[in-house]
Amino acid sequence: MNKNKKENSKYPPPRTMSEFIYSNLKEAILSNELKANQRINENEIAESFHVSRTPVREAVLRLATEGFVRIDSYRRAIVKSISFEELREILGVLGALDRLAVSLAIDAMAQADIDKLEKITQKMQKYCSMKTIEKYIEVNAEFHNELWKCVPNKFLLEILYLVRDKKERYFYSRLLAYKNPGFLEKSMKHHWELMDAFKRRDKEKLMNLIVEHRHILLESDVQKEQMRGYISSGEKR
Repeated sequence: MNKNKKENSKYPPPRTMSEFIYSNLKEAILSNELKANQRINENEIAESFHVSRTPVREAVLRLATEGFVRIDSYRRAIVKSISFEELREILGVLGALDRLAVSLAIDAMAQADIDKLEKITQKMQKYCSMKTIEKYIEVNAEFHNELWKCVPNKFLLEILYLVRDKKERYFYSRLLAYKNPGFLEKSMKHHWELMDAFKRRDKEKLMNLIVEHRHILLESDVQKEQMRGYISSGEKR
């Protein structure tokens, strides 16, 4: 775990040592540096940050509350495993939350906001290639984050960001899925359909499209079985 890393700009800067440790631990889990079922040694972490166990324990308990860590019967902190079933549940929740988010965002959006989303979509098109697949996924995330900036409900945003982060544990699996023949193009097509609905301010169309977009990974039985395999291989990375 790199305690000297730059803070990720998608998160607000930490205000306390507990938040700083939480941020580092969470990033280590999302990047698979801390692997599924791996024990988090609180004493070692406290020593590495030159602090008592108290802020470490606070950070670990927060991660447990958010579902990234489990506490076993011996009160040891273990990184939670990932599963196809969890991903399916995450995408279902994210689709429902996104449906509400776009219904609120479209009413609050200025034309400049829609223009910015279109520029990001154009950038996605530029990277819509197997050679630049990781950049494509990065810009895809940028699109959704920019959209969420227009959501006026702060509580909804908090939940969206939490669910998004849980989805990030499946990055490796999603990367493999995007490499399936035709899948990348299908994803890009979805984004252009979303942009068309944004420009027409068609709220009903947007709400339906965003749910479909979140379920694109699991559209068919074949894709579902592939994702099971990808997730299994991702845990062993």
